[in-house]
Amino acid sequence: MPTAEQAMGMIETLDIAVFQVKTESTLSDRKSFLRVQNFARSVFGHYVYLEVGSHIGGSLFPHLIDPACEAAISVDARPTAQPDERSQVFHYPENSAARMIAVLSDWIPPAAMAKLTTIDSDVSDVSPEAVDPRATLALIDGEHTDTACFSDFVGVLPLMEQDCVVAFHDANLIADAILNAERFLDHLGITHETVFLPDTVAVLGLGRLASAVRDRLQPHALDRKTFLDLSQRQLWSHIAKVHSPKIHAELEGLRSDNSQLVKEIERMQKASRDAEARVAAMTSSTTWRASAPVRAVVDRIKRRFAR
Repeated sequence: MPTAEQAMGMIETLDIAVFQVKTESTLSDRKSFLRVQNFARSVFGHYVYLEVGSHIGGSLFPHLIDPACEAAISVDARPTAQPDERSQVFHYPENSAARMIAVLSDWIPPAAMAKLTTIDSDVSDVSPEAVDPRATLALIDGEHTDTACFSDFVGVLPLMEQDCVVAFHDANLIADAILNAERFLDHLGITHETVFLPDTVAVLGLGRLASAVRDRLQPHALDRKTFLDLSQRQLWSHIAKVHSPKIHAELEGLRSDNSQLVKEIERMQKASRDAEARVAAMTSSTTWRASAPVRAVVDRIKRRFAR
């Protein structure tokens, strides 16, 4: 484990080796996390970090060992499974705050761990009074559906200072939620700026931090339109690939059902033709013609009794 001085040097130089606890992020994501952390350190001096969706604490680790981070709040409902925009369900066995604390404690000294507060809840249910002082830097990395992510963003806002930074992990999966967050901020009249960092980290600067995010992080950012267009195509492609076997199976089932239906229609058509042939044979027979007067009398009797 690196010393505190070594860890700080790694954070400042964007050395991703500082991530000592497993995190579900790419190497470029980790570098982007550190870039955002350094940005927060420079604009705030000292900051309060809030994270939605922590699992075993991999992305919490650099903040807990950072003296500039005064407090870290982990908000996580701790589901054992959750859906995803990729039309899949992802499982998180043994997902608990106790497990996360145990993992982090193996790497972080008690004094740094004392900065950590865990809240086992959906962030929308967290009272603003539970986060004091309010956070200045947040990471949303919970359920990766557009609905849940936008709900997390709305839930995070009351827990933040007016001038703050909100980052999103796996922005390629929840791009629509980020666009909705921008529209929501427009509706509230809150100044904001969004940049997309490699690989999949979106950063929203709010209030007076909007221009700082644009000026200082945009030079390291991806092209917005290219990122959003590519993310959408990749998401659709992934969904099609995942569900292709099921779709093919359903099509085969439909073909089988259709084949059976065609056979039943052909059988019924043949039965109808056979019946028509029997009727035609009967009506053209000598017996049918000879019995015509009798049938006429019967018909008159039926009509008389029907009055």
